[in-house]
Amino acid sequence: MKTSYHERASLPLGYRYIALAKREQNIWENIEKNLTSNWTQIWREKAEKYADNVVITEVATTNSFTYRELDEASENIANFIRAHIKEKRIGLYHDNAFDFLAALIGINKTGRLAVLFNTREPLGRIVELAKCAEVSVVFGNPIADLAHHDIPTLINTPTQAPIPQGQASALMIADLPTTLDDAAFVIFTSGTSGPSKPALFSHRRMIGAGVAWSLRTFIVEEHSCYITLPLYHGNALAVAFSAVVMAGATAVLRPKFSVTQFFDDINTYHCSHMVYIGELWRYLLSTYHDNPNHSLHTIFGNGLTKALWQKVTKRYAITHVVEHFGATEMPASALTNWFDKEGYCGYIPPSHPDALDVIMIDEEGIESQEGEAIFRVPKNSYRGYLDPALDAPKVLERDGNLWWRSGDILRRNEEGFFTFVDRVGDSYRFKGENVASTDVESVLMKSGYCKEAVVYGVKFPHIDGKIGMASLVLKKPIDEGFSDFVQRELASYALPYFLRIRDTLHTTTSTLKIQKSHLAKEQIEGYHDKKHFVFYQGTYHQIDDKIYQALKSGEIILGKTK
Repeated sequence: MKTSYHERASLPLGYRYIALAKREQNIWENIEKNLTSNWTQIWREKAEKYADNVVITEVATTNSFTYRELDEASENIANFIRAHIKEKRIGLYHDNAFDFLAALIGINKTGRLAVLFNTREPLGRIVELAKCAEVSVVFGNPIADLAHHDIPTLINTPTQAPIPQGQASALMIADLPTTLDDAAFVIFTSGTSGPSKPALFSHRRMIGAGVAWSLRTFIVEEHSCYITLPLYHGNALAVAFSAVVMAGATAVLRPKFSVTQFFDDINTYHCSHMVYIGELWRYLLSTYHDNPNHSLHTIFGNGLTKALWQKVTKRYAITHVVEHFGATEMPASALTNWFDKEGYCGYIPPSHPDALDVIMIDEEGIESQEGEAIFRVPKNSYRGYLDPALDAPKVLERDGNLWWRSGDILRRNEEGFFTFVDRVGDSYRFKGENVASTDVESVLMKSGYCKEAVVYGVKFPHIDGKIGMASLVLKKPIDEGFSDFVQRELASYALPYFLRIRDTLHTTTSTLKIQKSHLAKEQIEGYHDKKHFVFYQGTYHQIDDKIYQALKSGEIILGKTK
């Protein structure tokens, strides 16, 4: 039976904001009173309290596992680490599954740092990232010549820590000590510019995400949350799974999002909640024209525009939406809109002290109602990346305080609601991922096909956010070899789906910068005058009138690879 939120919604916004803030404060007071220093301590408490509840159901295998079973599996992995692994960083390279979470919890129980690799990245890129993060051992899928351990084998082979020489009792090797502000895991994110960066996610933020979203989504023990977003990213792992654990609920895991199987899964497993990115709902709206939803009533995530929000809630009878704005490497709490106010990504009452911790600034650094969102850094201390050298460009000093730069333009209205407007600089967002233009450009230049490559994101019908486009000066014509190369070297979300071919080098400013704004505005409209290509069905096709009309009408769906 679907939950009604009308009673809660009748209370004033400011009152609801303050009441929830007090509940969060009370929870944190208990956490600190218990001297919690690692998010797995919260996990252990929940595993004991909800021992016989199902915590994970795998769609791929139809297997279900209780909190007790996941805790025992993670303990076997933790014991193996204590007995055999000295490294402080352990790679985790696996799709959404019980095994992924057992390994993650096991790694964190020992105080080690889990480095989460994106399974959508090409293997060659994974090898580079492992080297960047100084990872020499990996759990899950193998990575080149790194020491590799199969997770099911570790789970099914209980390991006792060795008995220290000269002692009769079996003493466990001491866990590496942690604090709440230490990193629990590393998530690779492109940030606002440049190549992928290993961002730190602390024990405090993992717990905080579980507290925040369990309260805002009203998830309880009897609920099931559908997770088809990848667990190696924050939305699925921290926002969704941590909230599930806080409530003693069930996570229904699917390794990869499927448009055609989505509502079959929702209805089969009676999912009441699900975590999303906006583009996911655009795909679903283009596929399902009736209302196959029988159980889903609460959705939470980011990237749901006002128009999309209205269509989704009406067509699928969704009664509660929680939209948020945040980033993996941010030092503060994410902005959230849990008031079902369509099209907004966050809310802070203008008169509340929290409103002073988020401001927007223009290019001159002047505070305004619309501009780059910056967040006050707690305690004036920021550690966002595994490599400390990457922290400096993300912060600025202002009025004696340290502020974190989001790299995103937001707008705040008089009520205190925030709207996402656009990204700043040489990056764009597609399929829920940040894409760094410079990263893609460097790959294209390595292809051997290009004299010059300029990459940017363009707005296009039937696409959430922006999709990649490249303006190229070629050494040789585009062919199947080029298509194969970019698919091998780039993740699907980072592909330049549109190509614009020109004969001369791009013009530059007096500071030798190529102006991309006019290119982005033109999109593919010049396909009659210059050769333009579009990537679909696994290769690049030259755009003609027929393809152009099919793209504009949505007949050709972009974002799919072989």
